[in-house]
Amino acid sequence: MQRTEWRLSASCGPFAAELATPAGALLASVNIMTVPSRPTSVEPPLELPYYRAPIIPALRRFFVKYATFSGRAGRAEYWWSALLLFAFPLIVQLANGLATGDWRAPDGSTFTTAPDAIVLLFSLATLIPSLAIGWRRMHDIDKSGLWVLFGFIPIVGWVVFLIFSLMPAIPEGQRFDRYR
Repeated sequence: MQRTEWRLSASCGPFAAELATPAGALLASVNIMTVPSRPTSVEPPLELPYYRAPIIPALRRFFVKYATFSGRAGRAEYWWSALLLFAFPLIVQLANGLATGDWRAPDGSTFTTAPDAIVLLFSLATLIPSLAIGWRRMHDIDKSGLWVLFGFIPIVGWVVFLIFSLMPAIPEGQRFDRYR
């Protein structure tokens, strides 16, 4: 619910007297300011999934719940973290290419260059949280977290895991919540 405040400003000019009436104020819609009567979004507790989470709270939850395999994670939480895990090596490659002219993709398997080391360390640092958020995402669709391991099977496992991660939440997934 929103409430509307009527405010007249000096920009109303010589018609300020006419605009002081409710009908005139409607004509001066430029001067209408809408003020929310309560906060537009309240972040749920960490034990519950945050559906339609914006990027910053979703990534904060990704790192705060570093090794939490219990509970659930909404689609937004999962996909914002997946975007980070996908985009980080690309950003490192772009920064390295702009700085040095070396456009070779960092492979993340050796420490031959600084970008390779950065990508390898980031991959190692986010291995556990990426498994944990996938585990919690499976809980949100009422599947065992072990379905995450299905993603290690080439092609078929990736497709199945992709389909599962795109599915909407299922109410029966509440059984995985720590605090019901």
